[in-house]
Amino acid sequence: MSSLFKVSFDENDGVAKVVMSGKATHEEHLAARDEASRICKEKNCSKLMVDLSNLDTEYSSTMDCFSFGTSFADKLPYVQIAYVLPKENKSASDVWFTTTVQKNRGVNCKEFKNIEEAGKWLLEKNNL
Repeated sequence: MSSLFKVSFDENDGVAKVVMSGKATHEEHLAARDEASRICKEKNCSKLMVDLSNLDTEYSSTMDCFSFGTSFADKLPYVQIAYVLPKENKSASDVWFTTTVQKNRGVNCKEFKNIEEAGKWLLEKNNL
């Protein structure tokens, strides 16, 4: 199973959304990040929902996760990011590592077990 990703923008709530599923390569993660960055800039959007609930990080090494995490401070420094964790434990652990790297570089991000919790956090006024 290969990876698929979709990036969109919801005009109603002003949230950019990335859905990534399947077995993603490092290059696919970077492509999704770049597309999300482009849409956030184009729409002047500061909130991003990343649904990784069906992601399998089998093709991601620890160095890939670290590199990907460090890139967010440069690409999306002003964006609040809510991550919906993968269901599979190893993949969820890989995402936790990546978001820890992001947080250590000043990215405002948080991990959630479901879309509802992530959306609620994104739409709160006091967590910037």
